[in-house]
Amino acid sequence: MGLYPYNEAMKTFLHRYKFLQDVELSRVFAEEIKRSLRKPQGIIVPIPMHAGKLIERTFPQVDRLLDAAEINYRHFLIKRDSVQGTKTKKERMAVENLFTWNGETVPKKLVLVDDLYTTGTTLRHAAKTLKDAGAEEIRIWTLIRG
Repeated sequence: MGLYPYNEAMKTFLHRYKFLQDVELSRVFAEEIKRSLRKPQGIIVPIPMHAGKLIERTFPQVDRLLDAAEINYRHFLIKRDSVQGTKTKKERMAVENLFTWNGETVPKKLVLVDDLYTTGTTLRHAAKTLKDAGAEEIRIWTLIRG
């Protein structure tokens, strides 16, 4: 599920939020996110940032969106590849696996959360890693869908 379409307004929002590091923008959609995820169909699992990207951007953008909406979440994934957003669609589809499991017990039902869905590659890789770790049912939720 994508809450908003990937239009010019959302491109501008994401650019300011992620690349200009305007963390205060995490509050813009807090009420809508809270309403949309108020009765999740499983444990909320944000897509993590690569450690290098976290240093560069200074905050984990998906976590801050959930924090602003007062949504509880847990991390079970570690991101291995830091440059997915700069790859072409063909290159993204060819990546073997973007994530590793952190070793914690994974609940049976999860809701994967990301800020932007474009090709679906990131979410497919995350879901596969979590299924391999024991998840049985995984739903997808994104703020923006391209």
